[in-house]
Amino acid sequence: MKFDYLFTMDNPGNVYRYGDLLEMATEQIVFLDEAGFGTLWQGEHHFGGEGYEINPNPVLAGAYAAGITKNLRLGTGAVTPPFWHPLRLAEDLALLDQFSKGRLDVGVARGIQPREATNFNLAGDRRDEEKNWRFFLEQLDIIKKAWTQEGFTHEGEFYRFPHPGVKDSATWYPRNPLWRDENDEYVGMSIIPKPYQKPYPSMWNLLDKTPGFKRSAEERMNVITWLRSREGLREVMDVYQEALSETLGRPALRGEGVSLMRMVYVAETDEQAHREARQPIEQLYNYVGGVRPRDMFANPGEKLTDEEQTGSWWDFLYPREHLFIGSPETVRAQIEHLNSEYGVDRVVLWSWIPGLTQEQVMRSNTLFADEVMPHFGRECLPAVTPAMPENFGPLTGD
Repeated sequence: MKFDYLFTMDNPGNVYRYGDLLEMATEQIVFLDEAGFGTLWQGEHHFGGEGYEINPNPVLAGAYAAGITKNLRLGTGAVTPPFWHPLRLAEDLALLDQFSKGRLDVGVARGIQPREATNFNLAGDRRDEEKNWRFFLEQLDIIKKAWTQEGFTHEGEFYRFPHPGVKDSATWYPRNPLWRDENDEYVGMSIIPKPYQKPYPSMWNLLDKTPGFKRSAEERMNVITWLRSREGLREVMDVYQEALSETLGRPALRGEGVSLMRMVYVAETDEQAHREARQPIEQLYNYVGGVRPRDMFANPGEKLTDEEQTGSWWDFLYPREHLFIGSPETVRAQIEHLNSEYGVDRVVLWSWIPGLTQEQVMRSNTLFADEVMPHFGRECLPAVTPAMPENFGPLTGD
């Protein structure tokens, strides 16, 4: 199995200076690198005045992490294309892949907070799901073209590149027909650098709703899911495996291309882990529940009682296998069940739970690395790789 790690840089009530948070993150990242974790996923959220999810730029954060690590892969988990210009994002991600010598995994998402999308780009507003999907997929199409083609063009619902009727200013340079026609009009585009990995890094879609798993498989994208419960995970894995098999033209293996994120906290005993983590979990999910209702965490078709809708988050989440919290023996058993029952062999740990101290987080990570990880093999199913574009050829400028 492979174990990854998630950073969201939570700071409820803004108790710590951001510089203090960065020092805490640095200590954790260096440990993860030395302990043999896989990918460090860093999310993107904005305008978090409450102190939750305050990492606004996973690309810059990834560049920082690249400079203090040697082996850890660097994941945007996730960067949100609807909040970016697609050409700028293509350039920045390619730079990060170059800086890290190919350690980049690109996780993307469509956004969840209305206050983010409406203040960046209304086309990405999730309140119009179909428009948001069209916008998101067109941006990904542009990014892939920019990574793999010289003299690329694009004309879609939301973007047209290059802008028509513009004279190329580089008339002093010998004309390249990929970029400039005989009338000196700029007709094709190129970004520099291209990614270090060819044709480009593995792509991961962070999502939870079932239709998105089918779309992701059709786009040859891996998936990371969080909100799915015990039976919800089984449902989406069935959908994804069937669609991926059709896309790849071969039977996809169970768990291929799928990673599961879970809250993970390890202490010496179950009682200690539950005592220390319960209140932070309640506080975090009271915030999370503001944009993700409990029905999203329930089993498919499950009708929740009034008590389940309003009662303890801990009592609601734990029996539905959302929380991997306990002694090393308990957490090992939960992961073994996840692997044997569902075929998941890649887990993203969300262990920096807001409200826990740095000492508690580091102790948990150490116990996990020393007493949980060694019980699992280091091999796992490879990520679904990008398709080689038909017009893919030698790339320049990298």
